[in-house]
Amino acid sequence: MNEPSLFYSADSVGVSKESKARSLSFQYMSDLHLEVWQQYDTFDFLVTAPFLILAGDIGRLADYEAYRRFLARQAARYELVFLVLGNHEFYGLDFDAAIAKARQLEDEPRLHPKLRLLHRTRIDLMGGEISILGCTLWSHVPDRDMDAVRGRVKDLQKIENWSVERHNQSQEADLSWLKDEMTAISPGIEKSASSNRVVLVVTHHAPSIQEASRPEQVNNPWTSAFASDLLPAVGWDCVDYWVYGHTHYTTSFTRGSTTVVSNQRGYVPVNGGRCPERKTQDDSHVFDPRRVIALNECGASEAVRCSIT
Repeated sequence: MNEPSLFYSADSVGVSKESKARSLSFQYMSDLHLEVWQQYDTFDFLVTAPFLILAGDIGRLADYEAYRRFLARQAARYELVFLVLGNHEFYGLDFDAAIAKARQLEDEPRLHPKLRLLHRTRIDLMGGEISILGCTLWSHVPDRDMDAVRGRVKDLQKIENWSVERHNQSQEADLSWLKDEMTAISPGIEKSASSNRVVLVVTHHAPSIQEASRPEQVNNPWTSAFASDLLPAVGWDCVDYWVYGHTHYTTSFTRGSTTVVSNQRGYVPVNGGRCPERKTQDDSHVFDPRRVIALNECGASEAVRCSIT
């Protein structure tokens, strides 16, 4: 389970001159759950940015060919596709077999070199002006919640040879990697108050319990299987954006200097999950595949949303 840390520079991921010359934007979404009624070939959405972030639970890697076809369609439409594995990606497989299949996807002819698996992986774009760090970041389940999680969370039955203990071990490995990467890039940002470097973290599990979960779920004893309260800790000041999924709760909030966003579809029947036809009074918690994070030419960042008419 000890995976090497991977690092890619902008040159190796092929960012186009056109993207470098204009504002960069990242379309982001998660929890498409295309395994439900096998929607890999039918789910579609508009392209609103040159780069696509898929923050996990897109489907199951056990459905390899269908999963590959969905990603191939996206690779044909986007300059780069960044993929973080969610817990559902592992369903029907053991941990190592799922990682192997995910790495195999990167080498597929219709996916290479556009698909980038973010499994304890850092990618620097535009000469290091943008750093993307990604991993599943399994949550931490405390001893007091273990029985509730064992009785409620399907991962323990759906992922081969999985347990709460392995879940926590994977969380420790992911969190250790992420902290090490933040330590590595922080000095360059802190040395210059005028640094334009943007740091974007992508995980499947949520970095906060209170804001990242539905209000009615916050105090459930199994919520610790979905999120961990990481943001109060020291060390995340350099993170500009944090994209997450898993809680099926689309939202955005700010902690310190970090804007945390999610855009989660959840379990939707065939042909569901399309953009709403009209803007409601409050659709901040509504899944919309057109959502983007936009970074302007100076490196400053802002979360924006395509207008809904």
